[in-house]
Amino acid sequence: MKKCNNDELCPLKRVVKNNWLDLSIYFGFLLVLIILIMLAVMPNYSESVTNMTPYSPIAVKLFGLEIRWYAIFILSGLVMAAVMAYFEFKRLGWDVNALFDGLLIIAPLAIIGARLYYVIFDPAGKPDSFIDVIAIWEGGLAIHGSIIVATIGVIIFSRKKKLNVLALADVLALGLLMGQIAGRWGNFMNAEAHGGETSNAFLLSILPRFIEHQMQFDGHRLITTGAIYQPTFLYESLWNLLGLTVLFVLRRKKVLMAGDMIGIYLIWYGLGRGVLVEPLRTDQLKPIFGVPVNILLSLLLFVGGGVLFLILKRVYIKDDSYYCDLATHDVFVDKEERKTVDNVN
Repeated sequence: MKKCNNDELCPLKRVVKNNWLDLSIYFGFLLVLIILIMLAVMPNYSESVTNMTPYSPIAVKLFGLEIRWYAIFILSGLVMAAVMAYFEFKRLGWDVNALFDGLLIIAPLAIIGARLYYVIFDPAGKPDSFIDVIAIWEGGLAIHGSIIVATIGVIIFSRKKKLNVLALADVLALGLLMGQIAGRWGNFMNAEAHGGETSNAFLLSILPRFIEHQMQFDGHRLITTGAIYQPTFLYESLWNLLGLTVLFVLRRKKVLMAGDMIGIYLIWYGLGRGVLVEPLRTDQLKPIFGVPVNILLSLLLFVGGGVLFLILKRVYIKDDSYYCDLATHDVFVDKEERKTVDNVN
C-alpha cells in the first residue's frame, strides 16, 4: 500500500481534514443517540427480560413529576438539530440570534401542530378533556402536523428576518430528519408505532435482542402468540438516517440548488412513510376517502408537493444558486487557509 508523504494527504485524511466539522456533527448526533438508547434500555434490561415486562417509559421521577423517555428523545432530537443549524447559520453568514428566535417560535408551534393533527385524526374519537388534548407526554404526536406548521413558520420567519427562504428550508429539512430519527426511539420506549405481528425468521435473526424484546409488547400488553410486532419505528428511523446521510454529503457538492433539500426531503419522507412504513402500522389515524390520512397525506401532500415544488422552482427561479455556494462565511478552516483566503480577497 502506498504511503502518503508529508507534502500530501491521503484521500481519507484529506476528506476528514476538509469536512471535520460536518463529520463531527453527523457522528456526534449518532453517538448521542446511541448513548441515550443505552441509558434508556440497559438499567432495566435484565429485569425486563426476566419478568417479561416492557422497558420503563419513565426516565426520571422528580418531586412527584415524571420525565418520560419519549420527551427526552424528542427534545434531544430538537437540540441536536439546533446544533447543526447553529453551525449552518454561521456558514451561511446569518446571525445566529435569528436561529434562537426561530427556535423559540417555530419549535413550540410545530409541537402544537403535531399534537392537534393527531387529536383531529385520532380514530379513538374526541378527547374527554383539555388535559387529553395536551397530553403529549403519553405519546401522540403526528409529524405531518409538525411539518406543515414548521413549513409555514419558516416562510413567514424568513421574510421577517430577510433570510434566503430556500436555504432556510434546506436547513429545516436536515433538522426535521434528525428530529424524526431521534423521536422514533421515544416511540420504541413507549412500545408504540409498531406494525402487526410477525414470525419472519430473517427479521428475528438480524433484529437486536433488546429491540426484539420490546417488540413483544403493545403499549404495556404482552402478546402471547410467540411472535413479535413489526418494528416500524426502526424502519422509519433507518430510512430517515439514510436520507440524512445522503443530504449531508450532497449539500457540499455542486449538485443541489438552494431549496432542493427541502423538496427531496418531502419526497423521501413521503415515500418512506406512505409506502414502506405506514401500511404496516396498526395504529392508523382516521381515513379520508377510505385511505388512512397519514398514507394519503404522505403520498399526496409530501411526495406530490415535493415533486411540484422542485419542478416549479426550476421554472420560476432562473438564477438559482447551488446550496454549497451560499456558504461563503466558513470560519472553520485552519489559520493558514484563512490567511490565504484573506490575501486573495
